[in-house]
Amino acid sequence: MKQLFVFIFIINCVPVVYSQQNLQSNINQIISKPFYKHANIGISVRDVKTGELLAEVSKDKVMIPASTMKLVTTFVGHQILGENFTFETRISYDGELDAEGNLRGNIYIEGSGDPTLGSDRIPGSQSASVLITKIADDIYLHGIKCIEGNIIADQSVFDSSPISSSWQWNDLGNYYASGAWGLNFNENTYSIFYERSGPIGSLTKISHTEPVIPGLKLDNYVTVDSANSVDNAYIFGGPHVYNKRVEGTIPQGKTIYKVKGALPDPPNFFASTLLKELRKREMGCHMYSSLSKIDDKKKLRKWISSYRSPSLKNIVRVANELSINIYAESILKTLGHMIGKKGSDLEGIAAIEEYLVSRSIDVTALHMEDGSGLSARNLMSPEFLTDFLYRFLRGKNENYIKELMPAVGVSGTVKNLLSQSKAKGNMWVKSGSMDKILNYAGYCKTASGRLVAFSVFLNGSTAKKMKDNKTELEKILDAIYRFS
Repeated sequence: MKQLFVFIFIINCVPVVYSQQNLQSNINQIISKPFYKHANIGISVRDVKTGELLAEVSKDKVMIPASTMKLVTTFVGHQILGENFTFETRISYDGELDAEGNLRGNIYIEGSGDPTLGSDRIPGSQSASVLITKIADDIYLHGIKCIEGNIIADQSVFDSSPISSSWQWNDLGNYYASGAWGLNFNENTYSIFYERSGPIGSLTKISHTEPVIPGLKLDNYVTVDSANSVDNAYIFGGPHVYNKRVEGTIPQGKTIYKVKGALPDPPNFFASTLLKELRKREMGCHMYSSLSKIDDKKKLRKWISSYRSPSLKNIVRVANELSINIYAESILKTLGHMIGKKGSDLEGIAAIEEYLVSRSIDVTALHMEDGSGLSARNLMSPEFLTDFLYRFLRGKNENYIKELMPAVGVSGTVKNLLSQSKAKGNMWVKSGSMDKILNYAGYCKTASGRLVAFSVFLNGSTAKKMKDNKTELEKILDAIYRFS
């Protein structure tokens, strides 16, 4: 009886710990379920302090990373450009300004690729309407009373292709595929407002769009679905295309329903909006246009005012917290502009790969098509991403990543992830999802206080609903948190 008493005492007083071996076996047990029979699952978990591999499943197999790609783009941008880097948009003019305030020349909006321009999402930045009013005020206060030239949107800081060539056709035209232009405006989005009170299967009616876009034509084929359905409307038509086709369904309801789209030409829309404001003030201007090629006479322009973005640290945080594609794409092209030969995807990717190689990170298992992860042709292995995350945080602590990533169960796209688990607030995670794809990557302060980096990729899931993928992967994430 004495031996039995001692045995029970030990079991009841010593907390359960999950050793390295138990973590691997626990993960193996989870993925042995029929749910994973046809899916590809890749996992890599490393100790941030030592780099020790703690658990893995097909860690070297390349898979589609979806939006976890943003971690590579934003973190490298953060390191190369610096957390205090800001985008600067300049307002300038050429020609001659006489004593009466008559400008015989043009007004220029010189884009820097700032993805936050005209968006008040980040505190300190100005909304589109406030920004336009402020620019018009600046021009007038500079002494320009009448403009005899044009409003020109200079977007030459980036190349002429705002989107990746491998983005899918059914994504183009939608707000998340707006791309990164040399001059962005209000995250390059507009909204279509629908009346949807008709019977299921009936055609919806477009009430209006905000803002009004000159020349935009919408061919509407969106029908009404059940009230408990989700938004399944897609806008077809890429950059510079003003005739858009909208297909799919939206939920039935009595209120107006909003669908967000990508502006056909943000620089031109910016210029046209400013022109409208200046004409309202009877300040003249003939027309508006955009400039996509580098102007040799740019240095001769005269400065009126400048607008700076929030710090890159804040842009990176919001990009990862809310998974905003335009933020990541602008960072990628800015790296190309600042480090490479021009502001393009290819030069930005080359700059990232050069940085990774200089940090002894093997890029064999990385293929980048864009900066946001929207392209289904992006590829990386879970081990590549975990190794990158481990090296990025080496010598730092979790306070550093708290400023750059959302915590599970707390905010952003992972607000509802592990919300009932003790892992809530102890994991900082970027999610990535596409049809039949769900990935999570980031850092975890385990139950024992150990800091680990991890990547969990699920590709080719046969689950009928995305929430089923989430439910299964939460089990893996919880096992990582409970690891000692």
